[in-house]
Amino acid sequence: MDIPRHRWYFYKEGFSPLLVEKAIDIVGIKKDELILDPFNGSGTTTLTASLKGHKSYGIEVNPFTSFLASTKVLNSSVQELQKLKSTLMACVRKGSHSGLIGYSTFSKPGIKNKWLFNDNVLNSFEGGWKFAETVKSTSIKKLFQFALISSAMQNCNARRDGKCLRYDIDCETSTYGVDSFIDTLEAKLSIIAQDIQTNVITEFPEIINGDCRTFLNSSDNNLNKFKLCITSPPYLNTFDYTDIYRPELFLGKFIRTKEELYNHRLTTVRSHVQAKWQLPTKFDFGSIYDDNIKHIKSNIDSLMHKDIPLMVQAYFEDMYNILKSLKTNAQKDAQIWFVVSNSAYADKEIPVDLIIGDIGATAGWYLKEIGVLRHINKRKSKHSVNVKELRESVIIFSASK
Repeated sequence: MDIPRHRWYFYKEGFSPLLVEKAIDIVGIKKDELILDPFNGSGTTTLTASLKGHKSYGIEVNPFTSFLASTKVLNSSVQELQKLKSTLMACVRKGSHSGLIGYSTFSKPGIKNKWLFNDNVLNSFEGGWKFAETVKSTSIKKLFQFALISSAMQNCNARRDGKCLRYDIDCETSTYGVDSFIDTLEAKLSIIAQDIQTNVITEFPEIINGDCRTFLNSSDNNLNKFKLCITSPPYLNTFDYTDIYRPELFLGKFIRTKEELYNHRLTTVRSHVQAKWQLPTKFDFGSIYDDNIKHIKSNIDSLMHKDIPLMVQAYFEDMYNILKSLKTNAQKDAQIWFVVSNSAYADKEIPVDLIIGDIGATAGWYLKEIGVLRHINKRKSKHSVNVKELRESVIIFSASK
């Protein structure tokens, strides 16, 4: 959160830019060689590559985080941004009626007297958003929109906590309003202007909003062979990232209805049980997988949801298909750095890293090593009370021996 441009938005699911820099150095990426991230998230890989002058390609299914990644690499005229900022602030102060007032949990009364935003925050946001849409400069327009979303989330009555949004204050006594929103927006735009001046981007990534499972197999994708893929797919933790980022998706008009939100879920990796996705058919993922899925199925009554065994199978099927697709898009001496965390089901730590190590071999990759990055304290749960922490690892594959 102290690194220029990276610090613009806190993305809990991201990994350190230092890991990307380390991978670039170890693999020895040349200036004309491509770096790929098929789960680009907030754009740590693509931004780090750009700051180091390397070509990169990011694929991200979530339209908000894809927008976030593409915005963090923008250059702009700071003078023009500052000139237009006064009008933006006046429109924020004046406000405009938000269509999210009265919708779902976005405003009072919400559910069980809890709501995401106070009405005046939503109206201030909408006033700024309507002005931003009139800005002719594409870069300044996106920077304003990004700053507005970021500021709204800093004036939200809920915080991301694991797999949900948790209301951590009494909404009735919430002091978020026009003044706090403007103060937050001023501070955000100041940081953005400072970083644009001191950290100019000269090598721009290509960022695609789409499902990498489809895109990597498309015959008309313009993806050149990559030398390094460094990525972190969704963890096998039943988190529905579509729901976790629901406020940003609706604030930015990326999603407008519940139906669109559900349809978006169907395009994500099958790491949750919040959608009726296509059932898996593949199940040969090695002996470690066999032992663990047997344990999960034998203790189905202790699971939080009856479909978790199917979800686990579907997740590893997705990982196999993605690794196989990556092989067809890789140079002969390419490497993959795959960041994953283990999971816990039925009071047992599931070694996701070891299972993916097995899967990669069957998908045509050579396993170089599995390195432990850290151990994460596991959130308390009645379903796996004896698992206190989970291993997070980087799995390194090579296309050649």
